[in-house]
Amino acid sequence: SKSKNFPKLFSPLTIRGHHLRNRIVFGAHTANMSENGLPGKRHLAYYRERAMGGAAMLVIEPMPVHPAAVLTRGNFRNSDNEVIPHFRKITNAVHEEGALILQQLYHVGQHGDADNSFHANWSPSGLPSYHDSDGSHAMNEIEIEETIDGFVNAARRCKKAGFDGVEIWAAYHCIVDQFWTPWSNRRDDRWGGNLENRTRFSREIIYRIRKFCGDEFIIGISVN
Repeated sequence: SKSKNFPKLFSPLTIRGHHLRNRIVFGAHTANMSENGLPGKRHLAYYRERAMGGAAMLVIEPMPVHPAAVLTRGNFRNSDNEVIPHFRKITNAVHEEGALILQQLYHVGQHGDADNSFHANWSPSGLPSYHDSDGSHAMNEIEIEETIDGFVNAARRCKKAGFDGVEIWAAYHCIVDQFWTPWSNRRDDRWGGNLENRTRFSREIIYRIRKFCGDEFIIGISVN
């Protein structure tokens, strides 16, 4: 009866050659269950249970893509290949239950927490956070490229770990949204000003992930 009332919701879908058994997606959220920055048995059991529940795709806990992106003490290691075999156990388990699995990639820019990241908060224009009095550092060209590389390298680790794709977090005024929004992007170089320049940061992330991870790798973007 459910499938009669919601025929689209319970119908299959194909994305980039990957079969989804329905249209139900389990959304990313920070569970803070990492063990020394690595996903362990609790993470594996948590996501296996969600796949057993019948969702077609799981988007799992966000991975900070750069030291400046660390937001909580429970975040995963952001620049360490040691996460790959641990995540491989989770992706294998989810695939065994018939679901696809993506990982969210995030960077909060000016809203970072230096008390947890031990790194200056990087942002397009050096503005402060909504959440505290900490300021931020306006990125130069080299630092912008380093941040884009952080997204791409995180995606490459995801592919090696068996993820079907990634979701780039662009909601809630994170660093991608900070580049998009004229209020927080006050740059006068090729990364700011008109819409084409303000979207260059996110376009470069998507283009480069596609280049390095291939045509069948799913690339989503989360926008509020």
